[in-house]
Amino acid sequence: TRAFPHSRFEASSCATCHSTPSGSAGFGPKQQDTFASGNRIRTPDMFGAGLIERLAFEATEDLRAAEAAGRPRITSNGVNYDEGLGVCDGCGVNRDLAVRPFGRKGVESRARAFASRAAFLHMGIQAQDRFQCPDGDRDGDGRCDGEVTSGLDPDGDGAPDELTQGALSLLEHYLVNYPVPGRGPVTAEVRSGEEIFKSIGCAECHRPEMRVRRDPRIEHVTVFWNDTTRRFEAERRLLFHAVDDGYRDPVREREVALLAPNRSPFIVPLYSDLKRHEMGPRMADKSDEEGVSKSVFITRPLWGVGSYTAFLHDGSASTLDEAILRHGGEAEGARNRFARLPARKQRAITRFLKSLILFSVEDVLTAKIAITRGDLP
Repeated sequence: TRAFPHSRFEASSCATCHSTPSGSAGFGPKQQDTFASGNRIRTPDMFGAGLIERLAFEATEDLRAAEAAGRPRITSNGVNYDEGLGVCDGCGVNRDLAVRPFGRKGVESRARAFASRAAFLHMGIQAQDRFQCPDGDRDGDGRCDGEVTSGLDPDGDGAPDELTQGALSLLEHYLVNYPVPGRGPVTAEVRSGEEIFKSIGCAECHRPEMRVRRDPRIEHVTVFWNDTTRRFEAERRLLFHAVDDGYRDPVREREVALLAPNRSPFIVPLYSDLKRHEMGPRMADKSDEEGVSKSVFITRPLWGVGSYTAFLHDGSASTLDEAILRHGGEAEGARNRFARLPARKQRAITRFLKSLILFSVEDVLTAKIAITRGDLP
């Protein structure tokens, strides 16, 4: 009997769902039902996945170091993981203190593990690291702890080695180096909206900035609106250096330097705390999932939200105002303060959120959006 996951096979490629903007690892405008839970999901974008992964990795280091030192409050990047739901499996952070930023319930800590999981759940493609690994993946990094067993066909469909370690590594590299979202025109109303957003308490969870100590990427690319030229333009910064490791290219018959990430600090404007919160009945799923309560979700980063056409984890809100008013639980106070604002201030907040945009990476690669800042081509 062939083993099926709890979700239907509704995709033939990653881009089937991660389709907007075109040519990017973007979001999906449609909702999808999962068989076992009956919960709806909205496909999120994967912009900035490498920075999100690194933030979570460094937070995990901080929390475990605090526990080992016996410190009573465990914090990272100013986020206190003892507050709110606290520490327990399915709470703000699990008992193992691993911060898991991927998935609406916060179920995976690494982009590699999230990618192999999605490949199986949505396409029925089995990764060697997940299905052909006798020693398992105890640290959750998406890599087999020992040697994979090649030539196996776990689901019996006649296709062995469906997603090899090498292919998954290429997908991982693509995701962890993916560009961060861009910024649209920053008008006086947008600036005012961000200040109001902070003043009513939204930024307590949707934190405007977090800092990575060691950026893993090799390149930084984003898009911004240039008021002078009245067009979108791109910024590109190279984040690597050459290391002479003695490697000799057998084809070119000469030594080729290794390009290694600089691993410098970087400020990440993601508008999240990468922590789970109780969000109340207005936002709840139909049932619990992955050991996490139906009304508990990780704080979704807001960078890029201005490009979305449906909102919340399930796409059930058609406007940003509706999404905000659906907040409850730990966010009830901020939600009520938003509801009491005059219409012009509510509009300023939504205008600010709409300035946080995604962009077509294809447009940057083909120079439809010109690189005018940083390391020029």
